[in-house]
Amino acid sequence: MRKGLKLTGGSFAGKNIKVPAKGVRPATNLVREAIFSTLFSFFENGVSRLNVLDLFAGTGSLGFEALSRGASGVTFVDSGKESVRSIRINLEDLGFKGEVIWNNVIRFLKINRALSYDLIFMDPPYRYKRCPEVVDLLKQALGAQFASVLVYERSYEKELPGFGDDNEILKRKKYGQSELLYYRI
Repeated sequence: MRKGLKLTGGSFAGKNIKVPAKGVRPATNLVREAIFSTLFSFFENGVSRLNVLDLFAGTGSLGFEALSRGASGVTFVDSGKESVRSIRINLEDLGFKGEVIWNNVIRFLKINRALSYDLIFMDPPYRYKRCPEVVDLLKQALGAQFASVLVYERSYEKELPGFGDDNEILKRKKYGQSELLYYRI
């Protein structure tokens, strides 16, 4: 485990979180700041008091940024043992409350059929091919009565992912080799 990823905003801005030594690709400071600035255009109070789901959590940086900015709770889901371990250590070190699920994202969504999250981060490995399936499972688990914002980070591609016509794209922005897609699902 290594140290060195700083939170960029909120009550814990400047605090370091520990991250696994290898196998993760944390969102850059620029990308994290852009995400949370953009979220103010969708949520009047930013992430304050929102219930957040961090899929493919990796370092947990997006979830920790949300907690630092006042999210009421974050559920972190990742299949990596070291990622889960570092997220648990950081929750304890920072005094945050959050739920950490050590599971495959698809398996987690198939098991949990009645979710209620306002904001969902999805930052899978760039070569991950099952994102449309993940989004379909998310929509089923959230139900029609719940409108969530999905923030999807991926490597930049000209074509939009095939998430179906019923997902409203709110914003699309490129940052270097990364792209952020904001959906209402």
